Amino acid sequence: MRRPYRFPNGRNLPPLLLAFVKLHRGLPHFPSGTRRIVTTGTFDGVHLGHQALLGWMMDEAEAAGAETVVLTFDPHPRKVLFGDDSGLELLQSLDQRAQSLEATGLDHLVVQPFDRAFSRLRPEDFVRDVLVRGLGCTTVVVGHDHRFGAGREGNEELLRECGETYGFDVAHIPPHIEDELTVSSTKIRQRLHDGDVAGARTLMGQSFQWQGQVVRGDGRGRQLGFPTANLNALVSDQILPAPGVYAVEADWSDNPSGHPVPAMVHIGPRPTFDEADAAPRVEVHLLEAGRPDLYGRTLSLGFAERLRDIQKFDSSDGLITQLHRDAQAARDCLPQRNSTDGR
Repeated sequence: MRRPYRFPNGRNLPPLLLAFVKLHRGLPHFPSGTRRIVTTGTFDGVHLGHQALLGWMMDEAEAAGAETVVLTFDPHPRKVLFGDDSGLELLQSLDQRAQSLEATGLDHLVVQPFDRAFSRLRPEDFVRDVLVRGLGCTTVVVGHDHRFGAGREGNEELLRECGETYGFDVAHIPPHIEDELTVSSTKIRQRLHDGDVAGARTLMGQSFQWQGQVVRGDGRGRQLGFPTANLNALVSDQILPAPGVYAVEADWSDNPSGHPVPAMVHIGPRPTFDEADAAPRVEVHLLEAGRPDLYGRTLSLGFAERLRDIQKFDSSDGLITQLHRDAQAARDCLPQRNSTDGR
């Protein structure tokens, strides 16, 4: 007889600040209940396909007097299984994903620590120990091509067989089509690789948000009259759009304006000044908010439009002229807000 898997208590998970959804750090902390509509997955990007599935759950739960539950995992399963060879390119950090899931009106978010032992759970054991005993499911909701358990051997057919054994229903939500494309995290990543941040927004239903910590640079932007905040990735596995100049909205925790600030960001090398093999940079110039001291803070950049490719200029004057054009182009495509802080 197989010994049941002992679930980690989730103490090592990063802190998550959620106001409305009930957060549970692993299955040992999940309370018993009566009617539970459950879905599982990484939900990277919480895109329109995810939103359609979650929307169905909310409607069904309201009609049935049930609670909605999402089980997700941290670290990402591919990171555990393949390590540095995972090729992982996340659309969202765990914190961003949790906030996006909360915005759907979800009742419970269970963040399950993912380790090698958990990855070896057979599909039948996953259903019994996780879905039935752990989460108390009465309905399990799956999207297209849903797989689960060791080696991704579990499928919808096996799930329905288990449902007959344990007394839960299975609901299949068809893929979501947008612009004649089946929405998926993979397609969103491809658009970001192409620099098509507007196309990524179409599939996500929200702007792609990238987070970085402000570090000291060489002051080159300030010398040109365009001071920049230099950013290092907050999450090393988060995807970065293709090199170029973009219109973005920047925000940070103590932003005095009370709303995201229009900005432009340079991603990639600086061929006008740097050697060809210099490391790529992420430099953001705020178009409002004066010159706040941002060192050490975390900035979130919401990507609106790609403005141009990286260019090499013959002189600093040529670059400055182009930066003025970039700033105006960014202002033209970003929301206009009335300033209330006197600037």
